[in-house]
Amino acid sequence: MSHLKALRYEGWRKAIHLSMLVLPVWIVVAPEAWRLRGLLIAFFFLLGVDLLRLRWKPLGRWLQPRLDGSLRPGEKLGLTSAHYWTLVACFLAWCGPERLAAAALAMPIVGDAAAAVVGRRFGRKRYGSKSLEGSAACFAGCMLAGAFFLPSEPLALAAAAGAATVVEALPLPVDDNLSVPLVAALVLRWCV
Repeated sequence: MSHLKALRYEGWRKAIHLSMLVLPVWIVVAPEAWRLRGLLIAFFFLLGVDLLRLRWKPLGRWLQPRLDGSLRPGEKLGLTSAHYWTLVACFLAWCGPERLAAAALAMPIVGDAAAAVVGRRFGRKRYGSKSLEGSAACFAGCMLAGAFFLPSEPLALAAAAGAATVVEALPLPVDDNLSVPLVAALVLRWCV
């Protein structure tokens, strides 16, 4: 894959990734009675559509060209990672408090997108499959997203953004869409 094509692919995937910002916004603005219910509906709806895509061939053939630019190779024949976002959003909304949960979820959504785009385009100093430039963009993105929900907690945000950046860079056996927001939430809960 050419460098420009790879960047375009990653840009499209990260645009979809950024659309997940609706989840932390929902956590903050939804009426309390609908906060968790709405997230559970989103989780089961996306899971249902994904399972239908894999099991019902007409839907799979229709969705394949529409999703092709946003799926990782393992997601073409399996479940997408969108379920991790909605699942962790349900968990964080259930644990609360709302602004802390929203910040912990928003931080890796923005941070991971920034890391991927900056790392692919400007990444020169590499460690493993990651770049120093991408990790710096991840940290900055986490800080920016977290500040939207917790503007009066810059030290807690810096600690959570640092932890999220480290976990995002590590080659852990757990999908970072699960591990990063959970680590950010733990650090925020400890610091706030």
